[in-house]
Amino acid sequence: MELNSLLLVKIISILLSCAILVLLAIKKPGLSDFFEKAGLFGLFLFALFIPVKDEFAIFGMVGAIIFFIAYRIAKRDAKIPETGFNIPILIYSGIVTASLLWTHSVGGSINEGGEIVYFVMFFFAAVGLLSTKKRIDFMVNTFIFSISIAIIHGFFQGLFINAINSPSRLTGLTGNWTSFPVQVSYGLTAIIAYYLVNFTKQDDGRHEYLRKKAASFAMNAVFGIIVLAGFFDIVLSKARSAWIGIIPAIFVLMYLKSKRLFLIVLVLILVLNIGFFSVSKTFKGRIFSMFNPKVYKLELRHHGDIESHIALVESAWAVFKRFPLTGVGVGAFSKYFDGHKDVRFPWYYNPKTGKKIYDLYDNWPENGYMQTLAETGIFSFIALMWLFFLALKKPLKLFMNTDDRFKLKIAAMTLGADIVFYGSFVGVSNMSNDEITNLWFFFLAVFAAAVLLPPRQSKLKLKDL
Repeated sequence: MELNSLLLVKIISILLSCAILVLLAIKKPGLSDFFEKAGLFGLFLFALFIPVKDEFAIFGMVGAIIFFIAYRIAKRDAKIPETGFNIPILIYSGIVTASLLWTHSVGGSINEGGEIVYFVMFFFAAVGLLSTKKRIDFMVNTFIFSISIAIIHGFFQGLFINAINSPSRLTGLTGNWTSFPVQVSYGLTAIIAYYLVNFTKQDDGRHEYLRKKAASFAMNAVFGIIVLAGFFDIVLSKARSAWIGIIPAIFVLMYLKSKRLFLIVLVLILVLNIGFFSVSKTFKGRIFSMFNPKVYKLELRHHGDIESHIALVESAWAVFKRFPLTGVGVGAFSKYFDGHKDVRFPWYYNPKTGKKIYDLYDNWPENGYMQTLAETGIFSFIALMWLFFLALKKPLKLFMNTDDRFKLKIAAMTLGADIVFYGSFVGVSNMSNDEITNLWFFFLAVFAAAVLLPPRQSKLKLKDL
């Protein structure tokens, strides 16, 4: 695998910029305020452009990282922000970095491992920069604004390409039919938690589930329409892993509010699914193929789509059994897979000619969990599952133990984003995905930053979570 030129540019830019800014920060510590504001601007660019133009979002990530480093140096503070997730994140990223020593593909490991490392750096930078409620609120609302635009665009794109009745799939403004529906799912959980559902624990006696904000019913109606359009986008992108994530995420959010609302949403989603099954054969085929691989066939191919996914998972498992402790190196699965026939599924290559007869899914196992096991081994997998567990446990505990309205909606939003991400990890996502994983780290950083805010109504502290 060749080195990713864009990633090299990012790495070189970070290193050179850091070197210049470090010298500047050492000599002129009075520039700390400038560095902090520049880092916040980078974070703003990420939140604004991640559902629209990911190149600009990545530029924002790089800016946030390098200016945060300069800011902390100017402040003479070399500590990593304490987030409650530090140990599993650092263990996992350490193993990923160390896998360069035994990797079967140096280029692949630099590409994929480099992405993971700078996602982690971005996470810590975001936590350190989001030091006030106003900043957190602004960044979350920036993302909600941007994803709302992307959802509306996707809705009209779906109508234009006739995605209901054709094999065409929505790709959104990013042009990617795998990451777009997951980003929309993130957006729906953010909108619901932030604007549509009141999670405060005081009962007003009227069983109202829409929060009364200054913007009144009109704003809630607009967000309600956007949420429905978002479901339309997810369905017509025909991305199963996004659907796997968003449905339980919505159920959890509704259950956190009330059992009655949970049942209402359950019925509504069932009705919507039945409706889409009735009018869109392609959507029905994609969903039903999860249970019967023969239902859905790729054009001009002789093997079902789900069969290919299962076969790749089996191949990843075969690789893991050979290297259970270390894996083959982050980003090296593709090269190892191509070079070892005994881990290929039988019909992938023509046994007589040795040529590929099916080449859509040979770059990674199409399953983030299995990819972690195959590429970086059991210890990195344990560290990652520890992180995933804490990312669920801490927001849930905060939700159950605080009366702070702001922290309630941040906790609910984070829980929803976690479930969406874990669902996408079954299929389209992995830890180096620069349109899905970095956005999950953004939500995780928002949560960690909110917990670090001085308590108001609640006396809950970070160490209690």
